[in-house]
Amino acid sequence: DVYKRQIICKQYEKRKIFRIYDMKKSVKTIIVLAVVATIITACFALVACNDKDINLVAVNAADLIKEDFGIAVTKGNTALMDAINKVVDDWTANGKISQYIEYYSALADEENGGPKAVAPEGLQTSWDFKGATQTIAVYTESGFAPYEFVYGGNVVGLDIAIMSQVAVNTGKKIEVKDVAFDVIATNVSTATGDAVGAAGMSITDERKEVVDFSHVYAYSTLVVVSKDGQYKSVKDLAGKKVGVQEGTSGDIIISEAIGGGYTYEIVNGDKVATTVVVKAEGAEVKQYKAYALALQDLKNGRIDAILMDNIPAELMLK
Repeated sequence: DVYKRQIICKQYEKRKIFRIYDMKKSVKTIIVLAVVATIITACFALVACNDKDINLVAVNAADLIKEDFGIAVTKGNTALMDAINKVVDDWTANGKISQYIEYYSALADEENGGPKAVAPEGLQTSWDFKGATQTIAVYTESGFAPYEFVYGGNVVGLDIAIMSQVAVNTGKKIEVKDVAFDVIATNVSTATGDAVGAAGMSITDERKEVVDFSHVYAYSTLVVVSKDGQYKSVKDLAGKKVGVQEGTSGDIIISEAIGGGYTYEIVNGDKVATTVVVKAEGAEVKQYKAYALALQDLKNGRIDAILMDNIPAELMLK
């Protein structure tokens, strides 16, 4: 009996030792997890504080005028141009252009965590191409809400809506080609079939050399996005690092302003044109494929400002 009790005691001591060892392992694990959780929480807090402390503001560039947007079409394709102009003219007259801009702005906000977007009653948001075999290639760049952006894995927006209606009216379907903005005009100009550039494209003399443009369906003003809205004009960007999307109006304007100057004309009431020269000597341009990349660099202090269109800027800052 004494021998049995000794064996039982030894086994108990072993179990006790094992329990103590397991307890130590548990304590170690808890401590490690607590430390990791603290570090992660601190990191998130740091990011949140940094984002909260950075007050980014978009200010209309005081020394620039508004820009007109049009759909780019392969030169000489009058049938497609006429079909586009009919939709643009109808939607401008009945107010649908404005409705689509408001709806797709809300939808882009929803995609980024905002409230659910609700389309106005009677506003069409999907199109049935009914098994059409002929295709209209729609070249776009999907980082420019509300004109085009990705929602639910698909490219949507005002430009896509216009071209979807054009396709239905002509018994065709659209094929969206999401490409870099700076190659859109070239792709449209060299296309062999029906092709358009629908990407919130400003109508410029340079672009009109390679493509034709539809009637104006929207317009925009350029804004300067900076911390606390400290820069209010292109002139203010002299000597600063400026982010732009490659090939956009902002890219063209700031590049010209650095050189001999960007010029445009203002026609007064008496039909006398006044030439305005905008300069930003010493500015350094940094080109991006997407505005989201420029935004990150602005937050991190790698650039001083972004030059871009106003509505996409407002949505981006949301």
